[in-house]
Amino acid sequence: MSAAFITAWAGAGILVGAALAFGSQRLLTTPPIAALAMRLTATLLTALMFGALAWRFGHQFDLLPYSVLAALGVALGVIDVLEQRLPSVLVYSGVAIVGALLATSAILHSKGPDFVRALVGMAVIAILYLVLALVSGGGLGAGDVKLGGLLGLALGWLSWSALVTATVLGWFAAALVWLLVRATRRRPQGSLVPMGPFLLVGALITIVGVPG
Repeated sequence: MSAAFITAWAGAGILVGAALAFGSQRLLTTPPIAALAMRLTATLLTALMFGALAWRFGHQFDLLPYSVLAALGVALGVIDVLEQRLPSVLVYSGVAIVGALLATSAILHSKGPDFVRALVGMAVIAILYLVLALVSGGGLGAGDVKLGGLLGLALGWLSWSALVTATVLGWFAAALVWLLVRATRRRPQGSLVPMGPFLLVGALITIVGVPG
């Protein structure tokens, strides 16, 4: 893929990230300084992800749904880090938009089985996370369950191996950070590490790294 296209799509990521960060600010209860840091971080991360996705998918239609996932995922991850919550409006918007774009891709490119696998992946991960949330006693929240459904949809479209790889990678990263936090005692006893950012990082790394 040409460097010009990757650069142009990364530039689009700056605009999308800035607009989404500005809109997401209304969902925050953090001080203005933290909100400003959130906007800058989200904008830069969105541009980076757009560039990586342009390199991965090129001019393929699938660049659109995964760019939507990246933009919303960055906003969700930043909010989860700041306030340990995943706003339902962003997660549900992701399910609706990504689902619609994947359905369109399935129709345009005769990928009906892939779309069915995506729907099954969404159901499997959502049910799995719901069970974990019920047995963990608060270790996994409702937002994580909803996010799991969104990621299951996007990853299931690629392959079952992508779904499994991203899930394992996200949980492994979360466990590693939790152990480091416990070892350094940087957080109060009993405090929880937000899962959303790790699930998103695992998913986005897998999406970019899956062979075309």
